[in-house]
Amino acid sequence: MAYELDKRITFGGEEVPAFIAEVPKSIKPKRKTLVTQIAGSNREVVEMEDAWESYDQTYTLFVGDGSEDSVRGAIDEVARVLSKTGYQVLTDDYDPDHYRMAYFDSQVSIDNRYTRLGKFDVVFHCRPEKFLVSGNTPMGVANNGTLFNPTGFASKPLIRITGSGNGTLTVAGVTMAFTGISDYLNIDCEKMNVYRLPAENRNNLMTGEFPVLKSGENLIAFTGGISTVTITPKFWTL
Repeated sequence: MAYELDKRITFGGEEVPAFIAEVPKSIKPKRKTLVTQIAGSNREVVEMEDAWESYDQTYTLFVGDGSEDSVRGAIDEVARVLSKTGYQVLTDDYDPDHYRMAYFDSQVSIDNRYTRLGKFDVVFHCRPEKFLVSGNTPMGVANNGTLFNPTGFASKPLIRITGSGNGTLTVAGVTMAFTGISDYLNIDCEKMNVYRLPAENRNNLMTGEFPVLKSGENLIAFTGGISTVTITPKFWTL
């Protein structure tokens, strides 16, 4: 089998020291669905959530350059890179415009070809979202400006406001009110958390709902002591 020698994966910001041996399958997650059977009837009640299930993504990799030492050293290094705990950013060179959040908790079993080439599978447990790399860049937004979501899915952005005193921020029709702003605040709309670095809880300074960026144009407006707004949109698709 002829392997491509230029395709790799990264995990937690670190390149896995092995080549991708086969083009990975493209997997689309399953929608979360609850099906209830109705006794004495041919009917069933189907409740489909606006959410999707996590899934497993498998990569077939190989290591080694034909020497025994290269296989031993590479396998140890692969194990080290994959030993990171919790969800990490996962990328592969077959899809450079997207990344996923995944964790690895499986064993690695090496098919050792005459101790000179090692072929093996790694299985990552992935969240259902496939995030756009372009959506991970902070974007400054002018007052009464717009931010365009190019996907068909609402995203939960990370927002930073700067200023002082009190003010309001409206994103796609959802208004948040802030009191006692001092320099800056971070608003994590996915985790529903307002904070300052490194870990200062400032949820008591905000009232209102956490917004999402809907598909298409989103109007951004701010008042009072808010001077700048920067949004990391976290755009995603399936």
